[in-house]
Amino acid sequence: MILNRKNIIGLGMLVAAMSTNIVKAGNPERQGQAGAAQLTINSWGRSSGLGYAYGGMTKGAEAMYLNVAGMSRGVNTTELSFYRSEWLRGSGIGVNTVGFAQKINGGEGGTFGISVMQFGIKPIEITTEQNPYGGIGTYRVNMTNIGLAYSKTFSNAISAGVVVRGVSEGIPDAQASGITLDAGVQYITTLKPGNNAKKKDDFKFGISIKNIGPGMKHQGEGLSYKAILDNGTFTKTVQVKAESIKMPSFLNIAAAYDMKLDSDPNQYDNKLTAAFSFTNFAFSANQATFGLEYSYKEIFSVRAGFAYQEGIFNVDTRTSAFTGLQGGVSYNFNAGDDSEFSVDYSYRATNPFSGVHTFGVRLGLGK
Repeated sequence: MILNRKNIIGLGMLVAAMSTNIVKAGNPERQGQAGAAQLTINSWGRSSGLGYAYGGMTKGAEAMYLNVAGMSRGVNTTELSFYRSEWLRGSGIGVNTVGFAQKINGGEGGTFGISVMQFGIKPIEITTEQNPYGGIGTYRVNMTNIGLAYSKTFSNAISAGVVVRGVSEGIPDAQASGITLDAGVQYITTLKPGNNAKKKDDFKFGISIKNIGPGMKHQGEGLSYKAILDNGTFTKTVQVKAESIKMPSFLNIAAAYDMKLDSDPNQYDNKLTAAFSFTNFAFSANQATFGLEYSYKEIFSVRAGFAYQEGIFNVDTRTSAFTGLQGGVSYNFNAGDDSEFSVDYSYRATNPFSGVHTFGVRLGLGK
């Protein structure tokens, strides 16, 4: 489908409607004021190699994180994905992510998806005023989120979707839970088909809003303490009233364009995709991401990108452990009957720690 005035006007109205309450945000002075930071972690092996720039081209079960609108595009019938992230290697944090997507009535009824993200964090020593060095046991931090997603492709050009996600985090004596909503839309069209009929759908554009929802409040015995009353004759357990924490909402706008590298006009085996995104965060500095992906016959692909935030080049002004560089590689195996098996890996540079490494597999079933 070629861009026309009607499509551009409709897309513009959708952008305005989705971004009204978010686009004014992005204040770095509010850094750290939101909770549920797990919702900002991309633990999927393919899209994490290009970061938020992948928002216009993400597809399949993996799209449930970055832009759910793409979920209906990448699934033939059924898809199952599993990824493992070594988060900030050396910190003892691992992230396991499972995704499942199923087309309904051959895609006529849309695509339904489920994602589960579970953190594995090494035990932490219990300390008290009487035992400041521990030695009295350990405890674990529990962080989990589960998403239910729906996506539908309305035409060759437009797809949209939503995710309702339940969030839970805490320690044994203090927990919090909440619910968030993600929504996204993708627009795909042909800008320059050239002399090769295979070169189509070469421009991809996506908008997504994430983590919209009411705040969470921690509750539990961990928020209580023994206090001596004014007369000093006895103590009483006092419960601390915790303030509600806000969700880390953000808006992502991404675009990508495919460039044909083959000199033969009848051949389209080698493709280079340039991708860009602007991410507006409600509780941290905004981010611009640039990336390139080379792919050969949709079998092998390698990607690299850079995520820029103000102050990222100076360790004294950087507000994150991430230094900007990211990349990854994927290989798809043909399993017959429109089915495929994929292996993905991504790396994100950090300082301190030894980066974030994500590895996983994806099984897509066809007929």
